[in-house]
Amino acid sequence: MKFNRFLILTALIISHLSYSQEFQVPESVTFDPLTNRYFVSNYGDGNIVQIDSIGKKTYFKEGLSKPLGMIIYENSLYVVDNPKTIKGFDIRDGKLTFELHINEALFLNDITSDDSGFLYVTDSNAKAVFKINIASQTYSLLVRTKSDNPNGIVYDKSNHRLLVCYFREKAPIDGISLEDSTISTIVLTEFDNLDGLTLDELGNCYVSSWGSGSFATGFEKQGTIYKYDNLFINEPAIVSTGYYGPADIYFNIEKNELAIPLFLEDSVKFLCNRGD
Repeated sequence: MKFNRFLILTALIISHLSYSQEFQVPESVTFDPLTNRYFVSNYGDGNIVQIDSIGKKTYFKEGLSKPLGMIIYENSLYVVDNPKTIKGFDIRDGKLTFELHINEALFLNDITSDDSGFLYVTDSNAKAVFKINIASQTYSLLVRTKSDNPNGIVYDKSNHRLLVCYFREKAPIDGISLEDSTISTIVLTEFDNLDGLTLDELGNCYVSSWGSGSFATGFEKQGTIYKYDNLFINEPAIVSTGYYGPADIYFNIEKNELAIPLFLEDSVKFLCNRGD
C-alpha cells in the first residue's frame, strides 16, 4: 500500500462526503459485550461511533487525528491514532486513560492485545510490529516483517502467536511466535490487498481482501471476505463478496456475527454466521 497516495485519495474521498453521515471512511470495528455496544473508528472525520443494542449511533469520542485499528482490553478502548500514537479511553465514561507516542513510527495501522497486558500494533510503512506494555506505558520493536505493508493483526491465543496480513498483491498471512518473536509464513494466498484479520470461537480465521488495484489506480467493488480453518489446511471459503474496501473486520463471538467496515462505502455490514 502506497500510503502517500493513500492519504491523497482519502482527502479526495472526504472532500466529497456528506457530513450528515455517521460513518465517514470507517476502518475498524470492535465490540463491548458488557454494554452490548459496537465501536467504529472513522478515519475520515476522526470520530469514534458507538452503536447501542437497538442500533442507535452516537459519538463515543470526537476529534482524533486519523483513527484506525481498535481493541478493548480491561474496560479501555485502545485506538491507533495514526500516524504515531496509541490512545486508550475508559469505555464507561470516555475519559483518556492512556496515551503513547511511538517516535520512530511511520504509519501505525492495526492493533491487538494478548492476555498479559501487552498491545501489538503494525506499522505499514516501517515494516514493523511494535509491542506495548500497558502498565508501564512503554514500547519496543517486536519484529521487522518480511513483507511490505503489514496491515491487519490479531492475537491467536490457542497458538500463543500473532497473525499478520499484508496489503499487497498475493499477500501472505504470517505467524509471529510470542515465545521467541520468530516469523513464519502460514499461507501464501492468491489474494490481493489483505486488510483485516479476525478469529471466531473455534479459531477459524477470517480475512478481508480489497481485491486487485491500488490507491493510485483505484479499486473495483470486488472486495471479499475469506474464511480459513483453524489449522489453515483447507482451501479458504468465500464468506461474502462484492464489497468496496472491506477493512478491519471483527468477529463478534457474543452475537455470532461478522462486522465489516467498508472503507470506501461509508458503511458497516453485519453478517450472521450460520456455521456453513
